[in-house]
Amino acid sequence: GEGAFNSGRTVLPLLAGGPANLSAAQGNARGLDLSLEGLHWTFLLSLGSLVFWELLTAPLEQVADDSLYEYLDFVDATDRYRSLWIWRPLGMSAGVCGVTALVGQLECVLMTNGPRGVLHFYGYSLVGTLALVVSVSFPVPICRRREPSYKTIKALSLVGGAPQLIVLALTVFLVGAATSAVQNFLFWHMEDHGSSELVMGFSVALGSLGEILLHPFKTTLLRKLSRVGTVGLGLGCLAAQLLYYSFLWSWWSVLPAQILNAISSGALWWAVKASVEDLATPGTARSLGAMFQGHISGGGCSLGSVVGGFVVMSFSLAVLYQACCVVLLLWLALFLSIQPRLPQEQKINYSKLLVMEASDTSDSEQGTERDWLVKAMREEDS
Repeated sequence: GEGAFNSGRTVLPLLAGGPANLSAAQGNARGLDLSLEGLHWTFLLSLGSLVFWELLTAPLEQVADDSLYEYLDFVDATDRYRSLWIWRPLGMSAGVCGVTALVGQLECVLMTNGPRGVLHFYGYSLVGTLALVVSVSFPVPICRRREPSYKTIKALSLVGGAPQLIVLALTVFLVGAATSAVQNFLFWHMEDHGSSELVMGFSVALGSLGEILLHPFKTTLLRKLSRVGTVGLGLGCLAAQLLYYSFLWSWWSVLPAQILNAISSGALWWAVKASVEDLATPGTARSLGAMFQGHISGGGCSLGSVVGGFVVMSFSLAVLYQACCVVLLLWLALFLSIQPRLPQEQKINYSKLLVMEASDTSDSEQGTERDWLVKAMREEDS
C-alpha cells in the first residue's frame, strides 16, 4: 500500500493541480486500503462502466430532440420548437445547484466513511430515475417518419465540399478541445483554492443564466456583428476566460469569468447554427447541425481531454490554460483573415421563404419590396 502512495505522490498533484486534491486522494486510498494493483483494477472497471454507460446514453439526446421536432411537425406547431431551448439551461442550473445543495445537507447524515463523491452518484441516479418516469409521457409520433440512412453521409460530404463549412468545422473542433480543459480541470482548480461544491455548481449555473439573459439580444447581435464577427467574439471571450483561469487567486475569482459563457458558448453557437442553416442544402440542416454539435465538437472534447491530461502531467494546469488561449488567439487571427477570401455562397432556403409568404397576409403594401423571391435574389447577389 505504501509503495502505491509513494508512486502516486508524483502524479496526483499534477493531475489535481495542487496539494488539496493530493491529500484527499491519499486519504480516500488509505480508507479503502487499496494496493497499486487494486487501484489499477478499480480504475479499469470504473472506466469500462463509464464507457458502457456513455454508449447506451449517446443517442438519447438526439433521439429525444428528433422525436419532439417530429411531434411538433405532426401537430403543425414547429414554430414552438425554437422556444424550447430555454429548458435546457434552466434544467442544468437547477440540477447542479440542487444536487450540490442536497449533497451538502445529507453528507453529515448519510456518510460515515468512504469517498464523499458517492453522494453525487446517488443524486445522479435519482434524477435519472425521475427522468425515466417522465419519459413515459414524452411526445413521440405514432407514425414516425423514417429518416434516410444516408443523411449523415450526405451532411459529411457537404462539409467536405464547402470551404466555409470546413473552416467552421475546424473552429468548432478547436472550441470543443479548449472547452474540455475547463470541464476537466476547473473544479479541481477551484477545490485547491478552498471552494465548496455548492460554489462549483453555482459557477455552472451562472454561465447558463448568462446565456438566458443574453438571448433576447440574439437577433440584434447577429445582425450588428454578423455571424463571422459573433464567432470571432466568442473565440476571443473563450481565450480570455482560459487566460483568466490560469491566474486564479481565490475560489470566488472564477465567478466573474463564468458570465462570459453567455458569449463564448451561447452567442458562438448561435452564430454557428445560423451559418449551418444557411449553408445546408434542403433536408440536411438538422443532420448537419447535429454533426457539428455532436460529432465535431465531441471529437474536439475527446482529443482535448487526452492532450490536456498529458500537458497537465508534464507541466501544470496554468500552462494548459495558457496554451489553449494562445491556440485560440492564433486561430482567431487566421479565421478572420481568411473569411474575406472564402467564396460567399448563400443558398436560398425555399422552405423558409414559403413559410414567410404564408404568414404574410397583408396585401396593402405595393411594390417589389414585399416580393420574397426578389428579396432572396437580392440577398444572394449581395
